[in-house]
Amino acid sequence: MPVLVERDHELNTLMEMLDEAAGGTGRVALISGGLATGKTELVQAFAERITDRDVLLMTGGGAPAERDLPMGVLWQLLRSSEDPDLLARAVALMPADPTGPGVPPAVHGLTASLLEAAADRTVVLVVDDLHHVDVPTLQVLLRLRRQMRHAAVLMVLTEEDRRGAARTLLQAEVGRQPHRRLSVGTLTAAATAHLVERCLGTYAAALGPAVHRMTGGNPLLVHALVADQRRAGRTAGAEPVPGAAFRQEVGDVLHRAGPEVAATAAAAAVLGMHAAPEPIGELLDRNTRAVTLALDVLRDAGLLNANRLLHPHLEATVLEGLPQDDLVRMHECAAGLLYRDGADVLAVARHLIAADVAPVPWGGEVLRRAADLAGPDDHRLSVRCLELVLRSGPDDEVAVRAALMRLAWRANPSAGTPHLPALRTALAAGRLGWRDVVPVVRHLLWQGDLAAAADVLRAARTASGPADPHVLAELRFSMEWPYGPAHDRLPADVRSWLTAPDASGSPLARFASLARGGGSAVVDSAEHILQSCLGDVLPEVGTMALLSLEWSDRPERAQFWSVVLAEEAARRGAVTWSALLGCVRAELAWRRGDLAGAEGAASAALDLLPSQSWGVLAGWPLATMVLARTAMGRFTEAAETLQRPVPEATATTVFGARLRHAAGCLNLATGRPLAAVDELERCGALLKQLDLDLPAMVPWRSDLGRAYLAAGSRLRARELAADQADRAETRTRALSLRVMAAAGDVRNRAALLSEAVALLEQCGDRLEQAYALADLSQVRREIGDLGEARLLQRRSRQELKACQAASPPRGGEAVVPDPVPAVETVVDATTLSEAERNVAGLAALGYTNRQIGRTLFITVSTVEQHLTRVYRKLRVTRRTDLPAKLPA
Repeated sequence: MPVLVERDHELNTLMEMLDEAAGGTGRVALISGGLATGKTELVQAFAERITDRDVLLMTGGGAPAERDLPMGVLWQLLRSSEDPDLLARAVALMPADPTGPGVPPAVHGLTASLLEAAADRTVVLVVDDLHHVDVPTLQVLLRLRRQMRHAAVLMVLTEEDRRGAARTLLQAEVGRQPHRRLSVGTLTAAATAHLVERCLGTYAAALGPAVHRMTGGNPLLVHALVADQRRAGRTAGAEPVPGAAFRQEVGDVLHRAGPEVAATAAAAAVLGMHAAPEPIGELLDRNTRAVTLALDVLRDAGLLNANRLLHPHLEATVLEGLPQDDLVRMHECAAGLLYRDGADVLAVARHLIAADVAPVPWGGEVLRRAADLAGPDDHRLSVRCLELVLRSGPDDEVAVRAALMRLAWRANPSAGTPHLPALRTALAAGRLGWRDVVPVVRHLLWQGDLAAAADVLRAARTASGPADPHVLAELRFSMEWPYGPAHDRLPADVRSWLTAPDASGSPLARFASLARGGGSAVVDSAEHILQSCLGDVLPEVGTMALLSLEWSDRPERAQFWSVVLAEEAARRGAVTWSALLGCVRAELAWRRGDLAGAEGAASAALDLLPSQSWGVLAGWPLATMVLARTAMGRFTEAAETLQRPVPEATATTVFGARLRHAAGCLNLATGRPLAAVDELERCGALLKQLDLDLPAMVPWRSDLGRAYLAAGSRLRARELAADQADRAETRTRALSLRVMAAAGDVRNRAALLSEAVALLEQCGDRLEQAYALADLSQVRREIGDLGEARLLQRRSRQELKACQAASPPRGGEAVVPDPVPAVETVVDATTLSEAERNVAGLAALGYTNRQIGRTLFITVSTVEQHLTRVYRKLRVTRRTDLPAKLPA
């Protein structure tokens, strides 16, 4: 049985009346309340409470379907009494025809039998839903009501309090002037929260307010919603999710309320915030009085706030039960009513979309205005409006397709593909302006079809003349972002006017200057763009502005804007923006050594858009994933990521260069330095060809230098590192210093690495800092400073662990020894056995006894015994006195 709350007063009153009845004073209690407000639960709780009393309990209830069944409820009462003598007497008294002339004598006899039963013990009759009880049963109840004044009888009746509803004379007589009238309503917010907590536990207390908002405190719906949460295991949180129980109970409540109330609820759900008696009446073809009475029923049940259903979930649940044809008809009618009354065009458009109609002559215009008003904040509604206009066969089909092409870039660039043929045909006919050409060109560029993009640009110039500076800047940036400022693959005639000098210069070059030593003016420009970049600014421009802050040693601002813009893009449903910002956040995480964050952000970004929407840009998040998985030692997964299909044209873009860089790092990490050299050389050559050789974006020189070191070419490594150090921001300079330390003079190695560590700490790259600390630890060990070496090694391991990086850092990463041997203490190790040399060598490198045991597969006790003998033979007293290297 459901938990009963906020009904103590009513229960106590019924118990007091039972005591009065037991004393020989008949009593009648009438419990009234709105639809499904807990009247039945109250009398059931009362019946359970008196089971231990010496009473004859008889229960029954009316139902709409059994209202015409003579003596139906009376038979329920008699059978529930568990008194065979009373039941036998009643059977003997029942007339053969319960609708014939024998009914009045039977009523007298049945009433007398009930009063006779009350002579021995208290008789309690509980009749639920009095308003649905059949006439013969009402006659018995009425006669008993008149004769029970001095009998031990308690009659508990419930009826629905429905304003304006007609009552039969018998119903009115039976319920007239009860000894106690009890009214039950919906639960308060506090009672709802208490019930939720009792059913789901204290952790569910936060659900209480939301449950009350969704149900209005209607006990039946509260219990159903709580049951759904329990079934789903959702016992905490702030927002309950309705399930099957809630939907079932909403349907049952409306069914019990009758067709008029159910239809009114459906109309109110369709109209939403515009629900009122007059429009609901027009929608249902009902008079206003009938609608008002139905709304009163829903309001008394706690389901309305003013004239609107309480919650969107409740509206959706009500509409689920409507046949589709009826729902479409109601939405179409609602659109007409709201348009006639001058309602907001967005509300009218939503009804038209739900009905999938665009009425002539006004529907198309409303949908276009709604698409413009929805704009960037609700691009999905804009798309649905224009798609409905397109299905209606508008005269300006090209303009509608062009608008859809522009909107597609916010949620799914590939969604614009079906409109391309018609737009290109319109362009050839001179019916497409420059504003509509830009999204077509962007689509072709993202898909790597430069030839088609050149054809479109040439046709647009022929049809519309020169583009204005703003359009030209957008086109140039869309071209330069993947393909670089060089434009070598464009036909000469297109390249000549697209790249012609203007007052603003190359958009990409302005941001690229940051990585080449640009000043604060460019940073200010980036900040200005980011303040409004979710509006009309191209995602490519906003993304580059965001990265430019990172490349110009403003990591805090880059991190701030990446979070702010990601939240705003998610709020607006700008999926393409969210995907590109995900790529940025993945790169920022990688540059800070957050490997799991980088992998997760890149993977999430890829999942936001279909693969065909990414086009050549897919190389960006894939490259970040490869770098992160490589650093974590998950080489197989990194290699599989490199095998994911991308458009063939990707290989000739900056994103293809990123993939080559990631592939080179993977080859280096897996011990294939020559393959790494090949990939990284190709990466550098492509970036130079594209005129996008920005070390802050792709630090290929330092990685190529490490590959040359692993292959034994120190001079080439030193040249590459020095070249990159001269043109780099903080992080990239630090990467160069590490390679310079490994490839340069031993006397400068410690200073270079110390500077690298400081720079990496400044820019927050914990992964590269761990590698630099490992290098510096090795240098300290080589010069015999074992204590400092172990401290540095410990710091390195801590940072690697924090980054979830593999250890050792990367294949081929170790510092290459200088040809000139470092100064070391010379010891006579010939007296050591092979086992002792193995243990002593690991101990000198800073391994603990436990780590030595695991490495050599011996016990800790054995390690300690070997070290004791080593100390004695080498004449040292502690581990830090062991030489860094032991002669074999």
